[in-house]
Amino acid sequence: MDQKDKALQELKQLINQAQQLLDRAHAKLTEIEGNTQNAPPLQQPQAPRPVSPTQHIIQERIGSSSRMRSPQTVPSQPPAARPEKMLVGIEKLDDLLGAGIRTSSNVLLVGPPYSGKDILAWNFVATSLRDQIPVMIITTDKSINDIKMEISRIYPEVENAETAGLLRFIDVYSRSIQTQTQSQYAVTIDNLINVSSLIKATDSMASQFLSVKPYYRLVFTSLTSYLNELDEKIYMKFIQQFAQKRKSEYCTSLYLLEAGLFDKKVVDAITYLMDGSITFKSEGSKIYLRVEGLGTVRSRDWVEVFLHETTFELGAFTLEKIR
Repeated sequence: MDQKDKALQELKQLINQAQQLLDRAHAKLTEIEGNTQNAPPLQQPQAPRPVSPTQHIIQERIGSSSRMRSPQTVPSQPPAARPEKMLVGIEKLDDLLGAGIRTSSNVLLVGPPYSGKDILAWNFVATSLRDQIPVMIITTDKSINDIKMEISRIYPEVENAETAGLLRFIDVYSRSIQTQTQSQYAVTIDNLINVSSLIKATDSMASQFLSVKPYYRLVFTSLTSYLNELDEKIYMKFIQQFAQKRKSEYCTSLYLLEAGLFDKKVVDAITYLMDGSITFKSEGSKIYLRVEGLGTVRSRDWVEVFLHETTFELGAFTLEKIR
C-alpha cells in the first residue's frame, strides 16, 4: 500500500506540474493573439523549445490531459472611431460642404418659414438614425408628433428608433400650450425660461448617449422662442455655454432660427458663437442658401434651392474648394 500511495502521489505531482505548464502556455497564447491583432507586421514564429525529459515523462503519464481545451477568451472591442465629418443627408448640400459637416460642429440654420431649413434638419435626423447615431431633439415650437411625422416621411422606422433609444426628445413645447407630452421617453421642461432645467436634462441625456456611442447629434428647434423670452445677455451666455458643452461631447448640432424677426446684429452675435451657418433666403419665387464658416466648402456664393417634398436640390455652384 505504501508503494502504491507513493506512486499515486508522484503521479498527482506530475499532473499538477503539467497543469501549471498548460496554464502558462494558454496565457502566453492569449497574449500573442492579442498582440497579433494590433501589431502591423506579422512576426516570424520562434522555433519551439526542446522538450525536457521531465516534460516528456509528464506527457506520457497524463496522456490526453495535454490536449485539454483552453478557456475561450473574448477580445476586448476597440473604441468606435469618431468620423471626421458627418453627412447631412441631402446629396448636393453634402457635396457643397465637402462631404458633410465636421464632427462636433455647432451650425446655425437661419431662414424664413418654408425655405428649406426644416427639411435640412429632418434629413439630418433621418440620416443619423439610419446610421445608428443617437439623436437628441429639443423642441420649443413644435409638438413631438408633428416632428415624428416629418421624420417618418424620410425614415419610416422613427418609432422603432425611439424605442431602441436612438432618438430622444426634450419637450419644452407641451407645457407652454398646457398639454401633456406626446412621448413616454421625453423629458418635459415646465417653463421656457427654466434654462437650468434644460441644461441639466440635456447633460443627462448626453451622458446616456455617450455611454454607448462616442458621439451624437442634436437638433434645437428653435432658438427663436428663447430670443422672445430671455434678456439678450442671458440668452447669449446660455447659447455660448450650451454650444461649448456640446462641442466637448463630440456632438454635431443644428440650431434653427427664424429670419426677419430680429435685428441683424443679434443674428450675427449668435452666428459668432457657432462654427458656421447655413442661411436661407427668399427672393420672389426663388430660394437660395449660402454657407458661412464650417471649414473648407466648395462655394461661398448664394446657391439656388429647388424644394421637393422631403428634400431639396441645389443649382450649379463652383467646384473649386474655398476656405
